[in-house]
Amino acid sequence: MSTAGLINRYVWFVSTIYNRGPITLEEIQCRFESHFGRGEELSERQFHRYTDAVEELFDIEIKYSRSQRGYIVADREGIDNMGMRKWLIQTFSVNNILHESQELKNRILLENVPSGQQHLTIIVDAMREGVALSMTYHSFHREEPSTFEVEPYCVKLFEQRWYMLGMSDKLRIYALDRIKAVEPTERTFKLPKKFDATKFFEDYYGIIIGDEDFDVEPVALKVDSWQSKYLRTLPLHHSQVEVERNEEYSIFEYRLCPSFDFRQKILSMGATTEVLAPKVLREEIDINACDMASLYHDHFNSPKYKFKVYKK
Repeated sequence: MSTAGLINRYVWFVSTIYNRGPITLEEIQCRFESHFGRGEELSERQFHRYTDAVEELFDIEIKYSRSQRGYIVADREGIDNMGMRKWLIQTFSVNNILHESQELKNRILLENVPSGQQHLTIIVDAMREGVALSMTYHSFHREEPSTFEVEPYCVKLFEQRWYMLGMSDKLRIYALDRIKAVEPTERTFKLPKKFDATKFFEDYYGIIIGDEDFDVEPVALKVDSWQSKYLRTLPLHHSQVEVERNEEYSIFEYRLCPSFDFRQKILSMGATTEVLAPKVLREEIDINACDMASLYHDHFNSPKYKFKVYKK
């Protein structure tokens, strides 16, 4: 069997146990034959080879739980909280589904991620080896690209774009789709012992870190009943707590720094969402909303605008 085919089986194996565990060996064997076709059997010996391979490839341990009478993914809670291995499982699972559903390729639509993924391998290798990078980067704030050395601390995927947090003159965020060229140098560096990527971003909505006008503080949003359903199933931030709920609206509280990307998210939710606190954030959103309303009001009252809209 090809390497790709074997990996697809490993992915199916760990996904099945992750999503359906606790599950018995007999159930796994039955699902294996049903999924891969008649004549395909998963012997007990193969089962143990698969568990060893999954642990080696994905750092995911599969063990038998006597209390639950079935096989489970060990440290399920840790995987869900940390996100990394859960993301790996979900990504490989989706890839496996797509691989096996070629006849449906025109009916499974995915989002494009134009984020310079060709640089990911170089950056991740440099992170693993503790090597600084020579990077040519074209910021939106500069007319020309510049080349400099950067120490890669971590990478993060946010709203269809990959970003790297790196140390140059100070810790900065770099979007991978703005990198023109990158290569490892011979200079090594040591990641600070106290650095924790998850904790570094925990007080922020996305990838914009820090704001001159805002600190990390309590934020309260009043959200209409319909939009609230979306926030319950996909929270804006890990600190989200629903403190009030009725037929008309819910109030959600957060503790974060309401930096630019968070404010843009609130504005994108339109009239469904009202900022209750802090006062300075409410005023900021109010100013932006008024500017937007003025823009549309001015355009709709412009004869030139009306001509453009209705001319055939």
